[in-house]
Amino acid sequence: MVQQIPQSWNVPGDNGVTYNQSTAETTVDGRPRGSRGKGMRSVIHAAFSTAVAGYTAARDLSHPGFGVLDSPVLTYREPHEQDVQLTHNVVEHFCRGLLSDVPGQVIVVENGDPPRDLGEYATVYAFSTPASERAGVFPAQAED
Repeated sequence: MVQQIPQSWNVPGDNGVTYNQSTAETTVDGRPRGSRGKGMRSVIHAAFSTAVAGYTAARDLSHPGFGVLDSPVLTYREPHEQDVQLTHNVVEHFCRGLLSDVPGQVIVVENGDPPRDLGEYATVYAFSTPASERAGVFPAQAED
């Protein structure tokens, strides 16, 4: 399941995945997750977390029914191209994959903008921007 997710997000590479139970290390395309840059580590973590939700739901196993991903695609860069932002195509596939392939709810905290038409399928909150309705996750307390 973990291998299928980055492929569906259009992450470059074959995305062949193995998991070593004794070291708790996920290896993608022959490289351990820990040896990757922070962007790819984040994408692998998001894929693993998403796969766990799908795996537990498919087997009627215990799972809280939601997941939280903190900046899963913010620091990811395309291979061999420094300072190039993640292509919109991958971000779009990532967002749509979370909508269609994950049972339950996924809360994504991200600094980038999701695809514009995502709002009809998901609730998107912008925090601390000029047009935002909210300053943060928790409502601001009125000062006395």
